[in-house]
This record gives sequence, structure tokens and C-alpha cells, in this order.
Amino acid sequence: MNVLLCATCGTRLTEPVRQLDEPPEYPGWDGLPGPDGRRHGPASVPRGTYVVDPLPFGWPFEPVGPDEEYDGVVPGGMWMSDERGFLVSAGPRGTYVLHPDDVLAITPHPESQRLIGCCGPDGRAGVNHLCGCGAEVAIVAADCTSRYETRLVPDAVRVEAGA
Repeated sequence: MNVLLCATCGTRLTEPVRQLDEPPEYPGWDGLPGPDGRRHGPASVPRGTYVVDPLPFGWPFEPVGPDEEYDGVVPGGMWMSDERGFLVSAGPRGTYVLHPDDVLAITPHPESQRLIGCCGPDGRAGVNHLCGCGAEVAIVAADCTSRYETRLVPDAVRVEAGA
């Protein structure tokens, strides 16, 4: 079991969690409120576990180049479009994907534009949660259009063996 700590101040950011070798298959979701009445997709990982995602996630987004052959796979599952065309995530790689209930001591970013989403933040705007010391540490996705997860940014945290 490991705990993830803020690299700036050492605050413990997670319950003890076990690393998975690969992400579990994501179940389908119909967009309806769950049994708890909340409107977010299913959790990406079970409680008590985490996985390291090698793909980019969230902001910034970059256009698929005219000479690039797009194979239909969106790295990190995140995409959007604007006047530049189809955009894919070029955000942080190696994020630690956790069940939101395993994450402690983070607060929403004071810049409200980072908390964009319909029913909660969707994670597209980049780091949207802070450690108590003010360090930008997490991307929370809890919108009705996104997976339900918290991603700790690799440069902002460190992993320690813990009980």
C-alpha cells in the first residue's frame, strides 16, 4: 500500500492505496443520476486502488496536425473542437488516477474557470484542485459527461510506502 503526498509541503493527499498494473475496464454509463442522486459517471478505479495513466490528460489541447493520420483513438479519452478543428489532450502524462473518496486534503481552485462542467468539474481545464498549502495538485473529474475520478499530477506529488 502507498500514500501520495504533496511534493511541496508533505501533506498526505490519499488514504493508503494499492497500485493496479492497468486500468480496469470502464463500464458504460447512461447519464442518469446514480443511487446517491448525484450525476457523475462511474468511478474509473475501485476504492483503495490507483493506476498511473501514461497518456496525456486534460488541458492544454492541441489540434491534430494536417499531416498526422488520426486513428480514432483519443489519448486520455479527452478531446474537444474549436475553430482550429479536432483537438486532443496534450496535458500531463503519468497522472495518478484515484477514486475521489480516497483523496484527502484538497480544495477547489479559486479560479472558477478551472471548475467548468455541467454537474461538476469535467477535468478539461487542467489542474482544478489545490493542496492546503496552495500547490496545484489534482484534476478532479465529476461531471455528468466525464468519468468520476481524481488525478494527482505527477510533478506535484510523491509516492511513499504506507500502511
